[in-house]
Amino acid sequence: MKTVIEQGSNILWVDFLANGRRLADQHEQQRLVDNAKRSHITHLVVDAKIPYGHTTYPSKVAPHVSNWSDGRFAAWEGRDYLGELLEAAHAAGLKVIANVNVFAEGTRRSNDGIAYDKKEWQVVYVRPASNDKPLGFVPAEQYPEDSLFVNPIHEEVRMHQLAVLRELAAGYELDGIALDRCRYPNIYGDFSALSRMQFEQFIGRTAERWPEDIFTENEGRMERGKLFSAWIEWRARNIKSFVQEAKSLVKSLKPEALFCIYVGSWYPVYYQEGVNWASATYRPQLEWTSSLYHEAGYADELDFLMTGCYYRDVYKQEAVDRGTAAWVSVEGGIEQSHEAVNGQIPFFASLFLHDYQADSDQFAKAVRLCRERSHGVMLFDVCYLEMYSWWGILPALLK
Repeated sequence: MKTVIEQGSNILWVDFLANGRRLADQHEQQRLVDNAKRSHITHLVVDAKIPYGHTTYPSKVAPHVSNWSDGRFAAWEGRDYLGELLEAAHAAGLKVIANVNVFAEGTRRSNDGIAYDKKEWQVVYVRPASNDKPLGFVPAEQYPEDSLFVNPIHEEVRMHQLAVLRELAAGYELDGIALDRCRYPNIYGDFSALSRMQFEQFIGRTAERWPEDIFTENEGRMERGKLFSAWIEWRARNIKSFVQEAKSLVKSLKPEALFCIYVGSWYPVYYQEGVNWASATYRPQLEWTSSLYHEAGYADELDFLMTGCYYRDVYKQEAVDRGTAAWVSVEGGIEQSHEAVNGQIPFFASLFLHDYQADSDQFAKAVRLCRERSHGVMLFDVCYLEMYSWWGILPALLK
């Protein structure tokens, strides 16, 4: 039986990169939990592993945030950010979900992270041929993406992520574990020899033109090859299989803990990240879906899902009036989420607070809509509540 999260729960994300320096002060930690409690927040999402592979707790398998080469988080040396916030939050009656950024293991900004030592883990991006450049393949450390993504099908990569989850589930009295960046980086990665070999095993034949049988680009427009739909299905199955492994591990060690994932709500284009976050009962009718794509849906594995409705326009009509598609709105994202999860699990419509900078009325409208039409709301991130001085308006919105 699945663990249940209460209807009307209010989730607040506490991103380490944005808040880690401030929260090194334990008075700031206490102020955070006091404000959250006063504002009717029920759950805090606290980073346990950041997008560059570092952990915020003392790990035996991953580098600690205080080991960053430029010393930006030296204040956390010998300390346990996750543990400290967990203790403070529980004392205030708040629940804590530890967030694990999965398939990201380094940063190009400072050349930190395991992916620099384990180069064979790195995603290989394809650079399609263009007028001035030939077809090329580029490792993650040479690709213009800050986070170094690693290949989700590499066995050592998967074992590393599971080792982190094992430490968390076994070592902390958590109320839940969330996965973030449990995906491929984009449509261009991964095109390594390992991925080609396993994809060819999946389809039972050789991809004669690699990667042209997947896709090519013509004047910046993608043109799908004959194996595109099979490729999209295969990638999504890879992510689902990891989600199943992760869930099995977490539940075996802490069966009462919530198991959840954050994704973007833009389902029609989320295939680019190699993810089908819908329920397997949902049959999407999109031009790129294969006949069995629905089998790669992983929502049914979760206790709940957080879907990012990261749009300034709240209602569909607002988006249409501005000349964009109706689904590019909070309301549109909620409708897409309802359709994709197909009533199988709860989902929390989630907001990026920076979208509402200097417009608290629009923010309030978005919060109310999320709470009315989904299981509750997730707010990303607490730093914007501080930046915009919105703690004062939150209690009335979340009551």
